[in-house]
Amino acid sequence: MKIGVLIYTYNRTDDARINMEIIRNVWKKTELLRDVVIIHAFNGQKEWWSEKYLEDELLYLDNPGHFGGAEILIDGGVKCFQEKYPDLDYLITLASDTWLVMPGYVEKVILGMQKEGKYLATCAWGTKKEPDMFKIGMSLDFNIIDLKWATQWNLFPLRYTEFVHKYSEIFSYQDIMIFPERVFALRFKQAITKSVEIPSENLSKKVAEEHIYRLSEREPVHKRQGYWFQFKRKDRDMYWPNIGLITHHDPIPKQKALQSWHLELGKYGKEFLETKDLGYYNSGFTKTTYIKGDKKLNYEL
Repeated sequence: MKIGVLIYTYNRTDDARINMEIIRNVWKKTELLRDVVIIHAFNGQKEWWSEKYLEDELLYLDNPGHFGGAEILIDGGVKCFQEKYPDLDYLITLASDTWLVMPGYVEKVILGMQKEGKYLATCAWGTKKEPDMFKIGMSLDFNIIDLKWATQWNLFPLRYTEFVHKYSEIFSYQDIMIFPERVFALRFKQAITKSVEIPSENLSKKVAEEHIYRLSEREPVHKRQGYWFQFKRKDRDMYWPNIGLITHHDPIPKQKALQSWHLELGKYGKEFLETKDLGYYNSGFTKTTYIKGDKKLNYEL
């Protein structure tokens, strides 16, 4: 079985480097993930990432904005895999700040997908009261796709921007934001209807659900109904120790979580684990003040 990893990054460059160190140093302990191919799709300023680090392919892509940029990164990375690695079986997609330090869990999911004939492993991007992933969307920061199936039935490109241009007035009237996670869920259901014979359109959602390996260990991602779409970090779980998933945006809790795993990483991971001053992390992008013990840390995220 051949496995690929797509990491997509804008400005979380230290996150991305440590993510790659985890993959190269920790994942190699499992047979299935020992020799994964990494494609890094990047759309920040070139001086932030001037050359390859541990990735096999480095893509410099356009950045029209937050959601549109994410669409281009994911579509561009998938296209590169399709063109250069057409024999790939499964593709793991990770946002740069989404770390998986328990490779046994990833291996278990992929083997489960293969055994059960599932085309996608993902979780609902919602709350306990809003668990319908075809209504609220599917996780894009971490998912696993049967790439040969996705290529055959045109799951990609996501065509998120196309969807926004076509339906923005309708959603704006209802005061609903169009998130890529929702469009991803729609595109998956559309691909299923092309790949599987469905006796009635009313059953398309049910059939699509039957072909998803649901990452229920991560659900619910968000804690309070009505807040999952508003980017309120305090209302979103960021750490899932039972599956080794670390997704914090803020470096202080992320450092604490990573320290508990006692991993052997590379130079960036080692520095992150040992430093008492996180002011350097990700070069600073959103000014925030954190207090660690009696010491104030002023830096940007």
